[in-house]
Amino acid sequence: MEKQEILRTENLKKYFRVKGGHTLKAVDGISLTLSKGESLGLVGESGCGKSTLGRTIIRIYDPTEGKIFLNGQDISGKSTKKTRRDLAKKVQMIFQDPYACLNPRMTVSDIIAEGWDMRKLYTKEERKRKIIELLNLVGLNEEHANRFPHEFSGGQRQRIGIARALSMEPDIIICDEPISALDVSIQAQVMNLLVKLQKTLDLSYIFIAHDLSMVRYISDYVAVMYLGTVVEYASNKELYRNPKHPYTKALFSAIPVPNPKVEKNRSQIALKGELPSPIHAPEGCKFCTRCAYAKDICKKQPPEMKEIGNGHKVACHLF
Repeated sequence: MEKQEILRTENLKKYFRVKGGHTLKAVDGISLTLSKGESLGLVGESGCGKSTLGRTIIRIYDPTEGKIFLNGQDISGKSTKKTRRDLAKKVQMIFQDPYACLNPRMTVSDIIAEGWDMRKLYTKEERKRKIIELLNLVGLNEEHANRFPHEFSGGQRQRIGIARALSMEPDIIICDEPISALDVSIQAQVMNLLVKLQKTLDLSYIFIAHDLSMVRYISDYVAVMYLGTVVEYASNKELYRNPKHPYTKALFSAIPVPNPKVEKNRSQIALKGELPSPIHAPEGCKFCTRCAYAKDICKKQPPEMKEIGNGHKVACHLF
């Protein structure tokens, strides 16, 4: 069956002006696609632009340059109140911090129904019924509806955030490190819930994380980001089986293996140097200052993204 493209970005950029007249290139020319019912994982070190990319796609930030297409429609123009309201029906976000993203003065019922209330969508009886349905869907129950966020654990709060995201029946949910602030014992429960919801509701995910094991579990395709750019892109199986970019190899070598003997004897790739500032990034390949294979051309010319087979793409002068 032919895949239905639901989201596409073309040379998307988001720059910020900072003190001293400098420009911070948080997202610097990213082109990606997402198909209906699939998950795209975004991985990379902290500060590489993953969250900024997600917030630009959902139009919390207006893009500096480039295009965003949702179901074939260009949504990258100047953001207005109407365009944000329309976009909220199609794209929602689950935030990293379940403690900061819920209004402490609102009950769970009002948090979930906020989008409906703004649009005056349902009667009082319909509103109550749909809230209960959503709570049950995410593993909570009716008695939680009239409580306040401070009465819940971190895992329960994240379930409330998931219910709020589902309330508008979106096509795409951007998961911005949704489990990183949770206890390890709760992380698997939330991940299993996200997988179940995707299958049940035919959702598309953009899953942002630095935990490569979790990305492997949930993603169909993975994009590896470094300093605002994508350096490698491939299907989940292809990328984890055959990483090509030196940065990707270094990331994957740091994934712990749940076998003490194997973990003790395997070698890790140690990256030299510090992560460059996105304000003063190298002119050529942004990874050249930390790459053991860097050549003269790497310092002068940014590499183009090239396909090396099986939909596997790499931005590196070595290929």
